[in-house]
Amino acid sequence: MRVAIVDLHLLASDSRVLRTAETLRRAGHEVLLVGYGPAPAGAAYDVTLLPDLPSPFAIRAGILLRQAPANLLPGSAHALYWLHQGRRRARDILRAFRPDAVHANDWNTLPIALDAKAQCGARVVYDTHEMAIAEYEHSLKWRLAALAHVKAIEGKGIRQADAVIAVSPGIAEALVEAYPGLPRPLLLRNVPDAAPMAFRPVGETVEVLFHGLLRDNRGLEAILDSVPLWRDDFRLTLRGSAAIGYLDSLKARTEALGIGGRVRFEPAVPPRDVVLAAARSDVGLCLLPDSSRHNRFALPNKLFEYLAAGLAVITSPLPDMAEIVRRYACGQFAPVDPSAIAGVINGLDRTRIEAMKRQSLKAARDLSWETESEVLVSLYDGLSRQTRT
Repeated sequence: MRVAIVDLHLLASDSRVLRTAETLRRAGHEVLLVGYGPAPAGAAYDVTLLPDLPSPFAIRAGILLRQAPANLLPGSAHALYWLHQGRRRARDILRAFRPDAVHANDWNTLPIALDAKAQCGARVVYDTHEMAIAEYEHSLKWRLAALAHVKAIEGKGIRQADAVIAVSPGIAEALVEAYPGLPRPLLLRNVPDAAPMAFRPVGETVEVLFHGLLRDNRGLEAILDSVPLWRDDFRLTLRGSAAIGYLDSLKARTEALGIGGRVRFEPAVPPRDVVLAAARSDVGLCLLPDSSRHNRFALPNKLFEYLAAGLAVITSPLPDMAEIVRRYACGQFAPVDPSAIAGVINGLDRTRIEAMKRQSLKAARDLSWETESEVLVSLYDGLSRQTRT
């Protein structure tokens, strides 16, 4: 099959999209990846880049100009969607490519995929990386400015998709509840395409890691506030990209707390190096406030990356993360509260950490991309048979 994979984010840093593209290529499909540059290094499939990703200011302005009107005029969502230059360019690329299937990543690619369906009969696979209508529901500004638009776009697209994929059981259930009559989405978890690392014993210093996008509503402020309460042999690394203003606020908070000597800020590493870099640590933090359905049912990349790296994990006691941690006895739970986080960390001795690290590696062997990707390959095998008939 000719498969167009569309992602309106930076391609080189979207590990789920890169795994999808490579898996479908290995399965024998002709793959075209469409999104923002830079192009992923060493890609063995075709990549077409869109014009430069809009600036943060342009993105915020676009929300007000293109999304907010849907609160008063719901029908405006689909017309205003196409005012975005990158979306029009992606539409034109797909019209020229004439795919048999479009793998639409996130809600904002659905109209592009539906256009290909109308133009050349392409099958549409909607890959919901997040719970779109709940991703920022903790924010009143987002609910007022964007929710109606997002729900209008997703509501139309999800019902016309030939298949829907979700990253966690909770999100799959929540989508069925949000869109009555929707068949239960397929589950394709965000496990890395990497072999588990070798076990590494804890050294003299216990290294604690948070990696991923550094932004609000991810418990980072509470994590930093907990560090002064940690035992002296624990250190923290925050590794990932961030908006300049937010990163500056985290660094200022670190200095105000007097913990600059115990906290390292490091830039993000390429997706292929994430697990290797994480393996230098001992404990991985994956803490989310229970502030939205999106957070409640989250099953983030970082959890599976920590497992593959052989880290003990500390997660929020949220359903889908908690199920994995309990099943494999690979970590502990803490709410997003400085005292609670410090209490859990201070309760870990080296023997317990090393036992959980071994359990994480066991979990990673079970929760492998080799196994998980069978869902994706089977789905496209079915679509391929439908296309031939």
